[in-house]
Amino acid sequence: MDAVVVRRIAALVVSLSLAACGGGGGSAGDPVLGGGSPPSGGGGGGSSTPIASMTVTLSSTTVTVASPATVTVKVVNRAGTALPGQVVEFSTTLGLGKFSAPSALTDANGVATVQVSPATSSATGADTVTARTTVSGTEITAGTGFQLTATNVTLTSFTSDLGTSPLSAYGQTGLTVVLGNATAGNPVNVVLTSSCVTQGKATLTPAAVTTSTGRAVFTYRDNGCGALAGTDAIQASVTGTSLTASLSLSLTQPTVSSIAFVSSTPDTIYLKGSGYVENANVKFRVVDANGNGVPQQQVSFEPTTLAGGLLVDGSSAPASKVTDSNGEVIVRINSGTVPTPVRVRATLVGSNISTVSSNLSIAVGLPSQLNYSLSQGTINIEGYDYDGTANTYTIIASDRLGNPVPEGTSMNFVAEGGQIQAVRQSTVANGLSTTTANFLSSEPRPLDGRVTIVSYALGEESFLDANGNNVYDAGEDYQDLGDIFVDRLFNFGGREKGTVYVSSRFDPLSGYSASEDQFISLGNSGSSACATPTSPLLDLRISIPVKPNSCNPGWGRAYVRRATETILSRSTPRLLFGTTGQVMSPGTLQAASLAACPSKVSLRTYYDGSDVPQTTDFYVAGTGGTFYNTGTQGSFSLIVADANPVAYNPMPAGTVVAVTATTGLAATVLGGSPVPSTPYPTGLGVSYKFDDTTQAGAITFTTTTPKGVVVSSGTISLVRDAASGTVVACP
Repeated sequence: MDAVVVRRIAALVVSLSLAACGGGGGSAGDPVLGGGSPPSGGGGGGSSTPIASMTVTLSSTTVTVASPATVTVKVVNRAGTALPGQVVEFSTTLGLGKFSAPSALTDANGVATVQVSPATSSATGADTVTARTTVSGTEITAGTGFQLTATNVTLTSFTSDLGTSPLSAYGQTGLTVVLGNATAGNPVNVVLTSSCVTQGKATLTPAAVTTSTGRAVFTYRDNGCGALAGTDAIQASVTGTSLTASLSLSLTQPTVSSIAFVSSTPDTIYLKGSGYVENANVKFRVVDANGNGVPQQQVSFEPTTLAGGLLVDGSSAPASKVTDSNGEVIVRINSGTVPTPVRVRATLVGSNISTVSSNLSIAVGLPSQLNYSLSQGTINIEGYDYDGTANTYTIIASDRLGNPVPEGTSMNFVAEGGQIQAVRQSTVANGLSTTTANFLSSEPRPLDGRVTIVSYALGEESFLDANGNNVYDAGEDYQDLGDIFVDRLFNFGGREKGTVYVSSRFDPLSGYSASEDQFISLGNSGSSACATPTSPLLDLRISIPVKPNSCNPGWGRAYVRRATETILSRSTPRLLFGTTGQVMSPGTLQAASLAACPSKVSLRTYYDGSDVPQTTDFYVAGTGGTFYNTGTQGSFSLIVADANPVAYNPMPAGTVVAVTATTGLAATVLGGSPVPSTPYPTGLGVSYKFDDTTQAGAITFTTTTPKGVVVSSGTISLVRDAASGTVVACP
């Protein structure tokens, strides 16, 4: 028996033995492949996913002797896990390329790299890089194509359609590159670069041309580069070679068409030494006919005024500067000591092209005393019996010309009672400067319920500008300001609040009490008597508290201030009749005896200049007496006051007063409800009418405050006819 027959019989025996075992179990798995194989028999179908895969990429698809390409191969298993230690072999399909090494080993990332270059210096055309590796006995292949460029071409010429003539501003021209030794099957890539294109001042279309005819044509367009340079150095190069050629293209500078004002930042500055912004940058732009900026242009600047020492770029003489690459130029304006609008004339040197700026003004900045205004949201709030009743205090602050003070100007607030925000900064909205402080009612509360609020800020004393130069000059009339104090009795000047002083001038020496009033020390106290202004326009007022003999000589800076009084009204009413004058029409207030007349109350209305309280007597409605001879209909009035123990105070603003009458008597409120925002109680008008069968009746008053406190009080009696018995008139 020959050897071949023996081998075949042995193979058959092995095969039968395996079949008798009924099939075998599957593989436990191959770490290289990333998973086990299914068991044979029993219906396992086998996977269609390749056991591994490979990718091939090139750093460049154009390969030359001067610029070989890097071939990068990555091998992963079917799970996508990198396969290190794999030997990868490289070859080209047509043999046009050669490799730096015939094979390479994958690293920890499954990557192997080699370089490919032309097999010979004359090799041209396209070829394919093929990579092969074996994973667990299975061969894996992948490939990618590349282009070979011959390196024996020459760069014959690089010319412009204009020849040596300059390109007009914003014009275009054709650029041509001619190559030698170019062949139809040998494409060559030509690239142009330009300094103007790099700066965005010119364009090249296209930026690169691949040609096999030996001719590459480009279009060059100027976008204003002529304003920056007289020529543009353009360079042509052949990809994959060291071949280059240069072309110097002459450019034409654009013609200046105009100068435009751009901006003033900021548009308002303040007097020199004011402590606010004192300089602004005024920007202009020199442009050509296309509206593009023209650089390197000399521009001179001259302001319309130099009042008060205004400076242009630090000098009182006209300034001159050169435009930047965008055609823009900036000049700095520094304020002087005079508030004024400022315009700057910009002129192109050597021409009649010019323009004038706008929007820049020099403001005083500091608030002036007469222009410092304080108002409150509500004068009479329901705060005597309740904590936390809110109010607001708003300052409108202006300089001596009535212009808004700068945003961020600090304004201080102090309160005799309750709680108020200490410092607020001005905000400018719609060109107007204001700030608002919040207040809450709380202890301490004065017995009379009247709380003084003072606001102050660093500013200047007001004066009458006799010569109109917007600067204080010696001898001009001014308002002298000394120290601030919290006028607890709100009687500075010694006159009743609200009085208009006609026959006599305001007396600033009365109304201040060193033992009663709270002095505010701000570190600028003087010891001189405060000057009395000549004009009553500069008289102090009760809202401008100045401590006597605390002034510094002469006009200058000072803390401007305003004061106001807030009434913490009670929630319970006390309805009053005046003790003089006709209360009811018709009708007379009478009683069986003087003791039966309404009770009287003496209430404090204000303090005089010596801090002596001034009082007035009132009848308290509903405490006695009857109105006789009222007729069938008529009207009467009373005063809606609160129940403060000592002061003549109004009910809280917003309090509603209603009336009810007994059967046969109708009553209606004519006016005075709800209670307005007011420093003193206001009147309530009531009409009444009896029906034909009713001779007497009573009217009751009910007040409802903003906090919902409802009180019925002040019932008064009315009789249509005269008293039938002995009565006396209530005095």
